Amino acid sequence: MAVKDAVLQALEQARGERLSGGRLAAQLGVSRAAVHKAIGALRSGGLAIDGVPGEGYRLASEDDSLTAAGVAALLDTDCIGRDLLVVPSLTSTNTVLKERYLGRPHGFVLLAEEQTGGRGRLGRSFASPAGTGIYLTILLHPTLPIQHIQFITIAAAVAVAEAIGRTAGFDPQIKWVNDVLMDGRKLCGILTEAMIEGETGTVSSLIAGIGVNLRPNPAWPDEVRAVAGALSEFGKPPRRAELAAAILSHFERAYSLLEQGRQAELLARYRSRLCCIDREITVIGPAAKYEALCTGLDENGHLLVRDKDGQEHTLSSGEISIRF
Repeated sequence: MAVKDAVLQALEQARGERLSGGRLAAQLGVSRAAVHKAIGALRSGGLAIDGVPGEGYRLASEDDSLTAAGVAALLDTDCIGRDLLVVPSLTSTNTVLKERYLGRPHGFVLLAEEQTGGRGRLGRSFASPAGTGIYLTILLHPTLPIQHIQFITIAAAVAVAEAIGRTAGFDPQIKWVNDVLMDGRKLCGILTEAMIEGETGTVSSLIAGIGVNLRPNPAWPDEVRAVAGALSEFGKPPRRAELAAAILSHFERAYSLLEQGRQAELLARYRSRLCCIDREITVIGPAAKYEALCTGLDENGHLLVRDKDGQEHTLSSGEISIRF
């Protein structure tokens, strides 16, 4: 690790506490001159590091930098995010990861400060300007049974909801399949995509793209603003590095349940946050839409509904709408 990254990691782990140049040098096994040079480079990169002679350096509380070292300092993972790249701007983290980084190891994460062509489910656009959210994609090379691949989307939704609860101070709900909501407003977009081996039909790689709205997005049109929400509207928005690290840490724990064959535990956590159980919903299918009562969730994560004629249906895909 470069000295600059090591210094940032140490400051991030001790956020709120001052670290002297001598202490940093001893902790990192480098010279005080190297620490001083690293601090200068970090400040030049836009980090708000204040220093007091005789007391040391500290990351300012208002600093909201998003760097690989800053995220890594806060990770509680063995694998997910340990190989991590942060870029200032790109079209879409999902698109670029598929184009350039599929050869990276399981758990690689690509983060962007801004997306110019963010994508959501069903081909929808996902406006992603700098400073209003976090945008990341996790690369997986799953060894799961093919019938368990669908649980990865559920794992991502659970991870985002739990990470928001831990860092923003309020507990959001989930609308099947993977919309994370607060008071009926959508806080997050999740898009999972699988790469299939042509000869064997097996999943060689899978990517989970996650975008979370930290602050209201000035690019939202009126129709989006009516349904979209941001963390700052419900609590104090966490720092981007803090939220990104929390999402990755919670995702690793959720994903490990699948690797251990404990998907029932993951589903229990998912079901506890579902806002549609025992509610009237509108089912939006490829051919038509209809009114129904949501009656539950089966062991595969499929939604159970009863239509107006009393017919029972199991939804494995599609979309639902709820009147809040």
